[in-house]
Amino acid sequence: MSNLGSYGSSGFTPEVKNEPVEYIPEPVKEVPEEDSISAVESLFASPNAADHTSAMKMLIVLISKGQDVSHFAPLVIQEIASNDYLSRQLAYIFLNHYSDEAIDFIVLSINTFQKSLQDSDPIVRALALKVLSTIRSREILPTIRDAIVQVAGDTNPYVKKVAAYAIIKAAELSEDETETEQYLPILERLLNDDSPISFSGAIAAYWTLCPDAIELLHSKFRWMCHNMEKMDEWGQVYSLRSLTVYSRYCFKNPTEVPEDESNAAFWDESEQTENISPDLSLLLHTAKKLLMSQNSAVVLAAAALIYYCAPASMISSVARPLVRLIYDSQITAKIAINFILTVSSKYKHIFIPHINHFYVRRTDLPEVKSLKLKLLSCLVLPANAKQVLEQLSTYSGSTNLDFASDAVKTIGKIAMTNDNIAVPALNHLLQLIGQLDGKILTDCILSIAHILRRNTMSSDEKSAIRSLARKFTTLKDPQAKAAILSIVGDCHVSHPEFGPQLLRVIAKTYNEQHPDVRLQSLALAAKVIVSGTDSKIPEFILKMGQNDVEFDIRDRAGFLFSITSTKTEKLKAKLPEIMFQPRQIPVWAQSEEQNNFALGTLSNLFNHEIPGYEPVPDWAPVEQLPVDSVRKPKSAFGDDDDDDEEESNDERKQTLNEFFVGSDSGAEYEVEEEEEVDEEEEEEVEEEEAKDDEKENNEFFL
Repeated sequence: MSNLGSYGSSGFTPEVKNEPVEYIPEPVKEVPEEDSISAVESLFASPNAADHTSAMKMLIVLISKGQDVSHFAPLVIQEIASNDYLSRQLAYIFLNHYSDEAIDFIVLSINTFQKSLQDSDPIVRALALKVLSTIRSREILPTIRDAIVQVAGDTNPYVKKVAAYAIIKAAELSEDETETEQYLPILERLLNDDSPISFSGAIAAYWTLCPDAIELLHSKFRWMCHNMEKMDEWGQVYSLRSLTVYSRYCFKNPTEVPEDESNAAFWDESEQTENISPDLSLLLHTAKKLLMSQNSAVVLAAAALIYYCAPASMISSVARPLVRLIYDSQITAKIAINFILTVSSKYKHIFIPHINHFYVRRTDLPEVKSLKLKLLSCLVLPANAKQVLEQLSTYSGSTNLDFASDAVKTIGKIAMTNDNIAVPALNHLLQLIGQLDGKILTDCILSIAHILRRNTMSSDEKSAIRSLARKFTTLKDPQAKAAILSIVGDCHVSHPEFGPQLLRVIAKTYNEQHPDVRLQSLALAAKVIVSGTDSKIPEFILKMGQNDVEFDIRDRAGFLFSITSTKTEKLKAKLPEIMFQPRQIPVWAQSEEQNNFALGTLSNLFNHEIPGYEPVPDWAPVEQLPVDSVRKPKSAFGDDDDDDEEESNDERKQTLNEFFVGSDSGAEYEVEEEEEVDEEEEEEVEEEEAKDDEKENNEFFL
């Protein structure tokens, strides 16, 4: 038998499962602000240096929480002279944060900051200059300038980077250009540094102070192209912007085709040359690699450089990186779509394969939705019109009335700007009439009206007017009904059968109609009378209008009745021209003005000039372009001097050859003969030296 106890017996012991106990951490108790401040005060009162460091740490924590602890500035300034390097660093971080609130204490401690510029810790040296440069006072501007000069020669690249940014802050205090020019020698020294870290700050100062001083970048052009990936992200942005301007001044426009190539046959590939400089090709290759950057600003700067400096064959490389930015944050998506709108105005074809990425998402901001609608209207073609119109029809049912109205207007805009898509767009709008109401329905009918006015005398026009006339009795929105009367009146000359029918309906329920509908019915009645058709019902409506309770309707009815019943022949001849005036295209249906502001600027984002805006310069004339040799890197070992000596030697040899040319036989006394004589003399000297060495060896062994 089994020795295991059965269930219910005394020997049975149920199995105990050790279930893991879930650990619930205790909530962290937040220390009240008053207790933290009192603790900091007690730590500063302690004579122990470690307590002072703990107090500085607590202050930085309080700053990170958004608490104002600027009243500790007098105590913090004393920590600048502390022997603890961590305490000194935290003190400078504190003072840099409260540079405006504690400016009086900072000014009194300038001598301490100047001593810290010679500190053994590079972080302290950098923070000292950073605090000095944040003092917004022209009185200490010479002190800041001297500190920049001192730190610009530092061995640490991070310190030199801070010096470059200090130049920007100091230049902001300058009142004229002469004061700013004093920093150019320092800036040139920083630009010639071979460290990508310090160069990142130097190129930012260059872009802020003198973006057109291209002579400072000649010798660093190729170095920048090869080392741009090693710079920090904002250094890459400033480098790309600076080299965009540099390319416009120093390279030939790659989009211009020479006359000999444009006249050549398309199969003659031997005569067609690549119209691009090798240095520009190097820059474009570098920019294409930076299109894969994780920083959206770098991607936009690289795309702008390719847009302004690359041939048309390379523009397609910016499409995918720009589309990728749409799935970033909403602010980034707004900037990217606006960027794409500007590029698509010239190179629409590169974004058409990616049109499905521009459909509106539920989580998009209203500004992003509006920009996407503009982009869809720009990229629509007969090949993709069906799917785009279906998307826009779906958007018209949105609960956001403004967005739904914009979607309907976009359909009308597509039909107005693309004659090949007018018919399918009109059909979609006609299908939406029974699904919409209110303001959106009015916009839909107005869109149909403008499409019909633009595309007259067509078979689709008659069917569209018939559909609108059938909807008139079921519509409840007065603006939509007034819009239908306006369409029928404008098209009465080509389709006179619909106007009298609508007037019969209005005559039965005239007093029940909205004032806007009654007012528009008067215009339709006058047009029917002027066109010469049956005038009984139109005249009846005009007489009812003269007895209307609304004074503006009475005035309009009296005016129309008087001019339609005039006996003057000249006025009768002018009546058709007066009544059937051509309607203007609505503002939302017109093609918007092209955004010509520079890509990547606030002016381009808001489509109007912002103070401080600088456009991208035009391509320099070919005769003003510098030679390629100016971009030769400067060598630290005097290679340039050796090249100059070789060139001078070649010139001297050429002069000697010209001097010793024989007049009779035309023979030329070559300098190479002198070189051969020198070689023979050298061989004789070497033989004599060998004999002397042999003689010395013999004497040594003897």
